Amino acid sequence: MGHGMKAAMALTITLCGTPAFAGWEPAKPVEIVVAAGAGGASDQMARMMQAAIQKNNLMKQPMVISLKGGASGAEALMYMKSSEGD
Repeated sequence: MGHGMKAAMALTITLCGTPAFAGWEPAKPVEIVVAAGAGGASDQMARMMQAAIQKNNLMKQPMVISLKGGASGAEALMYMKSSEGD
């Protein structure tokens, strides 16, 4: 496992285990928006975080990864801007 993957795993575990987030639970599936195309490093990192969170039962709601590549991230920004959040 490379250093980048280990760092991402440590960050995910740290963020999900922090007491500040202990009382928050999403009401619907969580969407992770990746501003890159399929198969790249960002896509792989998001899927690795999704797998780690599900494997360790850190969230009850499922996580969905949306790939919005193009326009140097503008497509992802416009998608998030137009979507409703909790």
